[in-house]
Amino acid sequence: MNQPTETDRRSAIHDAAIKWWVRLDADADDSSQQEAFQQWLAEDSAHAAAFAEISRLWGELDALKAQVSPLALGATHLKNPIRRSQSIRKYAPLAMAAAVLLFCFSPLWLWLQADYQSPVGASRTLHLSDGSTVVLNSDSALAVNINSQTRELSLLKGEAWFQVSPDPGRPFRVHAGDGSVTALGTAFNIHVGEGQTEVTVTEHRVAVLLDSGISTTNLQQGERVVYSRQAISPAETVDTQAATAWQRGKLVFQNRPLGEVLAELNRYHHGYFAITDSALAQRHVNGVFRTDQPLAVIDALQNSLKLHSTRLGGYWVILHQ
Repeated sequence: MNQPTETDRRSAIHDAAIKWWVRLDADADDSSQQEAFQQWLAEDSAHAAAFAEISRLWGELDALKAQVSPLALGATHLKNPIRRSQSIRKYAPLAMAAAVLLFCFSPLWLWLQADYQSPVGASRTLHLSDGSTVVLNSDSALAVNINSQTRELSLLKGEAWFQVSPDPGRPFRVHAGDGSVTALGTAFNIHVGEGQTEVTVTEHRVAVLLDSGISTTNLQQGERVVYSRQAISPAETVDTQAATAWQRGKLVFQNRPLGEVLAELNRYHHGYFAITDSALAQRHVNGVFRTDQPLAVIDALQNSLKLHSTRLGGYWVILHQ
């Protein structure tokens, strides 16, 4: 039986924080719910950090201050000055740990490493000093180190298409997720997801190597692999036009689980799309959608799959039966 990864753990905590946010927003006066919430917070410092981030993202921090604990919100004042002093001493180590977690796992840390970023909902074309071209998809980040001896890049987040200028003396290598991709030809696409990375070759060949060094493979034009920390999948033939449809403002989903579709849509939306249960997340989706209308895609999915939704304006949408 596989043990949950750190990514799985963070994702589960993030989902739990969202659920607590919903419950408290709907009924903050339930004493038994408050007790359970406080117990959840005390179980792990990452719980408080995740809840604070959710509150910040949805701009509801002020509205919830009177309803939830200072631990969850990182409050700087309490009504009773004696209790305030005691609470500061009691929770100072926890607050420090939460601050470190938020910094290490927040977008700020990622953006500080990046040389180039693309905004949510828009792509960005880069012309590198070696003559190569990179197109960043929505909400993506790239670090570049090109000099007279080397060409090393890191796709820190999101998706990008690389068209490489030939230079045998300086291999063009892109680090992404738990491995790296080295150009043996012209063009390829990399998509960094949750716990796995997808590589599609649109022209010529590339070599894919895991950081662990335990597995490597060469891909031909029109082939795709998915790799994680443990392994690289067998190469499969794909439609490269569909794989790079995002460059034309389209998303093509062919027999994709709904959970994966929502994760992809989140990259194009200033907000968050979520789903309530794992069984629903496995329902398959087929369709072609516009990247500039993520809410319209949600509406189409809701109607076609006969689902319901709970919404916080146009920012936060939960799909459910």
